[in-house]
Amino acid sequence: MQHPDKSQLSSVFYALPAMAAAVPTIPAYVLLPSYYGDDLGLGLTITGAVLLLVRIIDMMTDPLAGWLSDRSGQRKIWVGIGAVVAGIGLWFLFTPPPTPSAGYLLLWASVLFLGWTLFQVPYLAWGADLSGNYKKRTSITAMREGAGLLGIVLAGGIPVVMTHSDRAGEIETLAIVTIVLGAVFIGLMLWRVPDRVAQHKSNGLGNHDSLQTTLRVGIKSLRQNGLFVRLLSAWMINGLAAGLPAVCFPLFVRYYLKLDQETENLLILLYFVAAIVAIPLWVVLAGRLGKHRIWCAAMIMAIAAFVFVPVLDAGDSFGFAVICLFTGAALGADLALPPAIQADVDDWDQYRFGKRRTALLFALWNMTNKLAMALAAGIALPILGAFDLTKGGANNSLALIVLVLIYAAIPIVLKIGAIVMMWGFPLDASHQVAIRRRLSRRNV
Repeated sequence: MQHPDKSQLSSVFYALPAMAAAVPTIPAYVLLPSYYGDDLGLGLTITGAVLLLVRIIDMMTDPLAGWLSDRSGQRKIWVGIGAVVAGIGLWFLFTPPPTPSAGYLLLWASVLFLGWTLFQVPYLAWGADLSGNYKKRTSITAMREGAGLLGIVLAGGIPVVMTHSDRAGEIETLAIVTIVLGAVFIGLMLWRVPDRVAQHKSNGLGNHDSLQTTLRVGIKSLRQNGLFVRLLSAWMINGLAAGLPAVCFPLFVRYYLKLDQETENLLILLYFVAAIVAIPLWVVLAGRLGKHRIWCAAMIMAIAAFVFVPVLDAGDSFGFAVICLFTGAALGADLALPPAIQADVDDWDQYRFGKRRTALLFALWNMTNKLAMALAAGIALPILGAFDLTKGGANNSLALIVLVLIYAAIPIVLKIGAIVMMWGFPLDASHQVAIRRRLSRRNV
């Protein structure tokens, strides 16, 4: 009987916390905006403005988290601290009073996302540290994102199985599940996964510059690292293309399709199940044809699905389920492939500039994702609020047209832009192998 080696076990233990971290993803990105803005009566315009402010504040902490991780030569300690802070914010944000104020949403959303940043930035960088092999990195990233999707599927399945009578009970249950899973899986990772940066802290690979120097040099060198800027720009555009439908999903189901909450829960579950099932296919194709080309192919598939959104009628749950199936499958590529490409770009950055800045680069990567989600909520919700979608959406044809434009038409345009940027991306497997070989010779 063949036993898994230590590197395989390390990859599994590294990936498991992504499952816990992903459980609140549906509430935080999909349900909370409409929950606070519509169900709890805070208003879409105020909710969108607060969430935009929270994201802007949150973005400022990413470079700090990256610098602390690189500077200290530790990933584990910051992952642990971030998990505790995020758990506290998660509980209060997901168990609000009956009529929460804008200040309540601002405070606890800020605490949650601060903890999320302190956890996620070193966690992503830790994954890039685990292997320098082109295909192995894709495997590690896919395993992490696959575990994350399992967490999302778990989150989608809980409301379906437990059949809570209201949204509040669903969200509170998801908070409890997140905290319990996080305590177990993050504890296992901290115990069993080696911290490569800490092990190599004495060999000169760390970044010992001050935060001010790191940011100044980093911003200057970004202008010379065209690969990173190009990938980051495509990631930002595609992130906005994914964020707009995510924010609008409950509103689209409720006001355009006029479906009930149970059907909405099933559609969300279908979307994320499709993503997790598709990930192995994307990984295999990426190994044969290149990560950037397969990512582009997935975005093309999502565009083809979004094209059919305007032809849906009220009550058309089957047609929308087919759209969710294909866009969900495309999401699997969005999650698995770009971070693996970013890890390869980090090798190029280290080779070109002679410093290990993995966490800082992933901090900028994280900032871009947060900016995309902030813009999604900050753009979509106030516009839909201005058109009084929630007050007369079922009979307000203009508001419904705007809803379709934000949910499907704008994402199509954005994804086309991301495809144009990434189709001819020059960093493939052969280039990455050559860069790793040169880095190995340099560090001997």
